[in-house]
Amino acid sequence: MRLVTGADMKRLDSWAIEEYGIPSLLLMENAGAAVAKKAEELCQDVRARQILILIGKGNNGGDALVCARHLHEAGTDIRMFLCFAPELFAEDALKNWQLAEKLGIRWNLLGDENSYYLLKMCLNQSTLVIDGIFGTGFQGSPDRSIARAIQTINESACPVLAIDVPSGLNATTGKVEGVCIEAQYTVTLAWAKRGLVMYPGRRYTGELVVAPISLPKQALGLLETEENYLEKEYIKGLLPKRDYEGHKNSFGHALVIAGSVGMTGAALLAGKAVLRAGAGMVTACLPCSLADNFDVALPEVITCPVEETRNRTISFSAWPEIEQQLPQKKAVIFGPGLTAQPSIKELLGKLLENILVPLVIDADGLNVLALDPGALKAAKAPIILTPHPGEMGRLLGISTSEVQENRIEAALKAAAQFNAIIVLKGAATIIATPEGRVFINSTGNPALATAGTGDVLAGTIGGLLAQGLKPLAATQVGVYCHGLAGDIVAADKGMRGAIASDILEALPQALKTLEDADRFGEVG
Repeated sequence: MRLVTGADMKRLDSWAIEEYGIPSLLLMENAGAAVAKKAEELCQDVRARQILILIGKGNNGGDALVCARHLHEAGTDIRMFLCFAPELFAEDALKNWQLAEKLGIRWNLLGDENSYYLLKMCLNQSTLVIDGIFGTGFQGSPDRSIARAIQTINESACPVLAIDVPSGLNATTGKVEGVCIEAQYTVTLAWAKRGLVMYPGRRYTGELVVAPISLPKQALGLLETEENYLEKEYIKGLLPKRDYEGHKNSFGHALVIAGSVGMTGAALLAGKAVLRAGAGMVTACLPCSLADNFDVALPEVITCPVEETRNRTISFSAWPEIEQQLPQKKAVIFGPGLTAQPSIKELLGKLLENILVPLVIDADGLNVLALDPGALKAAKAPIILTPHPGEMGRLLGISTSEVQENRIEAALKAAAQFNAIIVLKGAATIIATPEGRVFINSTGNPALATAGTGDVLAGTIGGLLAQGLKPLAATQVGVYCHGLAGDIVAADKGMRGAIASDILEALPQALKTLEDADRFGEVG
């Protein structure tokens, strides 16, 4: 699903009107009609229903007025509540207000105590509320009067359908600075707005429907950045069919460089995730004193014990042993549980200079990279970095809060600066590419907010790379399926108390949901 910001939408609207010659009233008519259609679907027998509509003074209010007219003509009992006096309406909204008034649609102006009392009374009798107060241009927090109206709506039991964005939500950032409509449904116009799929905005959006309003797709060519929302159908198209005649070598062999004393579990999670993602084989390089126990814990992984330091971390002297493991590997995962010892920094530098297959850098790999990000300039192969916000902050030399304040901007900056695919983990994980493309993930929940799930993600991406997926496709599928595994675990066990191993074991089920049913039709 293509995403745009609030500023993008204003630019695209203006282009369609001024350059393409589409009348603004036509766009408004199409928008209001689309919202009315969704309202009719929700209410079914519209003639037996009462719908309450909140009207703003701008284009969003104009869309709401068109919607009111369509529903009124269909026989619905409509009650409009104006949040501003009609003389304050923008030009197109005013024209639609005049049409609505001629039709005799009942309305009230919110202002005094009686009007808010009437609002509550009408809410008790309404089947649906349509929110048409603020649109994509809104920033900040609503004034006291409108905040009171929004609070009244939120406190009622009546479901809400928001037009374009829930009022009070920043369409670009997803931030809410005051109160915001808590919608059960949002009909967003032309293209989905970024703020609807970012947190906290996603919590206020409800079911999201994108309604075309006749804006030409060519308009998207005006935008410098391409932003997308990762959804199931798109991800399904990236996952290759499983070859019934395939064998372990045809499904790829990945190398995991991970682990130290007390952190062998990170290597185990990453290594097992490679296999759970569908790769045929995985070899794990870890400190030699930890190899025997690792063999027992994870017999499916080939263990390569390498020279270690006195602290039982991988030594730089282990490079010749690691280099011997590189041939025939399709991907390398570096970092989980390695520690940030100087030897790890030196090893990463050596790896970057010599590796010819995609490299996933996670955890301590990112921590040592932050000490010398310029080392990435030596890379000959595609690089995928998977930082959480703290690691991202260290890479960019900014605070974690600065990263969280501008997650997309931080991911894009890192992708361009490091010439790498960036996976900025967190609620609505972000993927950014050096070319300026952005992908926001649609799966995942707080079940993933536990130690070790990042190791699982790194291994999942590595396992998909080993199977031959291109770096961006492997990253997209890996992030989506990792989040989906979290959703599966949450549905089964709840979001509280889930552990990384639960996510790991749910990965095959997550991948199965992406497989076409007919691929298994000949079995059994």
